[in-house]
Amino acid sequence: MADQSPISAGQWEESDSQHFLETNEIFVPGRAEQTSTLLGLIPARKDEDFSLVELAAGGGELAAAILEQFPNCRYLALDGSTVMLEQLSQRLARFGDHVEVSWFDIAAQDWRAQLPTDLRCVLSSLCIHHLSGEGKQQLFKDIAAILEPGGALLLADIIEPANRQIADLFARQYDEIVREQSLAIRGDLSGYERYKELQWNYFLHDYGTPDTFDQPSPLSDQLRWLSEAGFSSVDCYWMRAGHAVYGGYK
Repeated sequence: MADQSPISAGQWEESDSQHFLETNEIFVPGRAEQTSTLLGLIPARKDEDFSLVELAAGGGELAAAILEQFPNCRYLALDGSTVMLEQLSQRLARFGDHVEVSWFDIAAQDWRAQLPTDLRCVLSSLCIHHLSGEGKQQLFKDIAAILEPGGALLLADIIEPANRQIADLFARQYDEIVREQSLAIRGDLSGYERYKELQWNYFLHDYGTPDTFDQPSPLSDQLRWLSEAGFSSVDCYWMRAGHAVYGGYK
């Protein structure tokens, strides 16, 4: 993989990684539902030996759930944050040599040529919205070129609203969900208040602003790009508050 370098100033910083580790169950709409959806979409038998790569594996919650369900899976967990890499190494240590943890830069090209040759599935959660539309199209083509027949690219991410009215709808839905999740998980609104303090709601604080580094693309565009890259059974499998699980199969 590429040599590690600092996260770019003005973009995602290590403090953001720490905040996310502490609050992702509250800040991500339907986190458990998203995980369950992704688990049900992986194209493998539970006892099968196969390779899977997760882009921006974060705190390792999804990785642990997958490795528990697919104990013979060979898992490559990639991330661009030192905080996340440390958390991944600790959380996934119990899976031994089934797991490799490595640094990467989603926008770079070198790591793509070094992925396993028997690659069954590539997953990504809350990562590819950091790529431009052109960058997403190139990523889809690169992954399609190296996946095994029958393999899948499965993505969980925020999507670009079609207009300001829809962005406002997503923003309200997002606020409502985080408020509910804060009450359900902590029994109070402390998580929701932290979410508001950090201005985490993209649709409220970043949509339409020129200085945001987030670059989500419309879902319709991404489904088309997946098809153009050679994927079939392309679809959106789950969606809430501007967060979608979508992808396709080779």
